[in-house]
Amino acid sequence: MATAAAILLLSACGSNNNNNAGSGAVASPSASAPASQAAAVAPPANLVTSGVLTYGTAATFPPYEYMKDEKYTGFDIELGEAIAAQMGLQVKIEAMNFEGLIPALQGKRIDIINSAMYIKPEREEQVDFVPYMHIGRSIVVKAGNAKNIHSIDDLSGKTVAVTRGAVEEIYANEQNELFKSQNKDLIKILALPTANDAVLATQQGRADAVLHSTPGAAYLLEEMPGEFEIVNSINSDTQIGIAIQKGDVNAELKAAIEEALNNLVADGTYDKLMEKYNLPAEMSLFNE
Repeated sequence: MATAAAILLLSACGSNNNNNAGSGAVASPSASAPASQAAAVAPPANLVTSGVLTYGTAATFPPYEYMKDEKYTGFDIELGEAIAAQMGLQVKIEAMNFEGLIPALQGKRIDIINSAMYIKPEREEQVDFVPYMHIGRSIVVKAGNAKNIHSIDDLSGKTVAVTRGAVEEIYANEQNELFKSQNKDLIKILALPTANDAVLATQQGRADAVLHSTPGAAYLLEEMPGEFEIVNSINSDTQIGIAIQKGDVNAELKAAIEEALNNLVADGTYDKLMEKYNLPAEMSLFNE
């Protein structure tokens, strides 16, 4: 289960406690090759560096942004490149600890934050956002789905592994209240100390399924191919977004990011990246 240990990184970008986030990020920035396509979107004039989209990221949050073979990779990394290409721009990555992202944006050292930042009221007071995805929870089973689990209703009477104290345990208890009111068998909740423990219990057959965060489930499929499958994803009100410096001064940049993102949805790039990184289609903001 050494590969599954990386799942523990997945709390970084949604946490209010950012002290542990981004500690493994590479300090030196990098730039992409020049954009190969003509600009479909007019680039904004007030960039940190002319001809370059400079963004901050904490590359410790797979499958969105992380290091693999000493290179930046992930959904957000490729999305950032595609957005920049829409504007005919290069990309420059400024890697930093998660808690340093908003100060860097406010200090005009970066143009945007591209780091799967959870949109929360306290953050909206500091920055503006372009939302691009829901974050929720997924039902994960062993490959083959022997128990024929396809939805939350199918968990009635099943043993489900969760991380003790995490939102998934709360959700399982809430679901049991609903099952109780419907006179259905309750979920047998197997609450374990870590996400790794919950995954291992499911792999070993001690649990029929594991409730996981959507990014955690997506990365699990990448790290342990053929072992598990996501059978259903439950949406939530939480969204992630690209952060832009607050105020009308950056209205041109925000509009350009929104237009580029809409183009990438329209031409299928967004959906292809969702599929590449095992992110369930239910999490898209653009299929509603």
